[in-house]
Amino acid sequence: MKKILAVFDGTKYVEGTSKYAIEMAKTTGSMLVGIFIQDLRYLNFTYAYAWDQPFVDYTALENSQKGEFDKINLNIKLFKRACDEKGVHHKVHFDKGVPLQEVIQESVFADVLIIDSHTGFFSFSEGAPSPFLKDLMVDAHCPVMIVPHHYSYFDKIILCYDGSPSSVYAIKMFAYLFPELSGMETSVVSVNEHSGNHLKEGSHLKEMIRQHYDDVNYELLHGDAEEKLMQLLKQKGDNSIVVMGSFGRNALSRFFHQSLSSRIIKELNVPVFITHQ
Repeated sequence: MKKILAVFDGTKYVEGTSKYAIEMAKTTGSMLVGIFIQDLRYLNFTYAYAWDQPFVDYTALENSQKGEFDKINLNIKLFKRACDEKGVHHKVHFDKGVPLQEVIQESVFADVLIIDSHTGFFSFSEGAPSPFLKDLMVDAHCPVMIVPHHYSYFDKIILCYDGSPSSVYAIKMFAYLFPELSGMETSVVSVNEHSGNHLKEGSHLKEMIRQHYDDVNYELLHGDAEEKLMQLLKQKGDNSIVVMGSFGRNALSRFFHQSLSSRIIKELNVPVFITHQ
């Protein structure tokens, strides 16, 4: 039995995340763990001034914490009820602290993590993905599935292949985690910057793909990789999940992959499965 994490800002129950996670857990017979996080970083800012001297307003702090706890408790009940209705084996972890640290620690013991594309916690940035999500994609110890805010289940798989070990690893991890999806319509998409029709390590790739998927087609595009892939996904990506290698842990890898990953998450209403070695 695999362990799937569904991660929530504790004060904001996102129904889309819950539905994606429950559907994946039910399909694969996995245990689903709801992670509800209370962000305690704001405690550093909960002070007022008296006679030009800062002091902690403990009454305001206690009232704020009680209000947050009531919201989190309600959201946990909603999650448990949704799991029970679908017959999904589940647990709940209520974590308090710095959100990124809490999620990274939870990811050490999980097989895959599912989170909403708009999750940002204490972030003033606009749009998706937030700085929190970008850091999570780099530092997580398990694959991350970033899902749209509104639920729309997928019936097609798009495997992004750029010839790198990272892209191959992502394809393998998705296949290992979700063998129940092997019969789903699957496309392997690659881009050549020049006009050639050579798929890098094509024979090895196809040999590996055949071991995991039944219905596969290959799309070899030409031109700028990012633009061509975005164009294809906008035309054919409805009801799909996109599988790709992550930014990686080094600065160079992060630089080259960040733009494409971020654009897919921001511009397309599809779940994105991202992992790194």
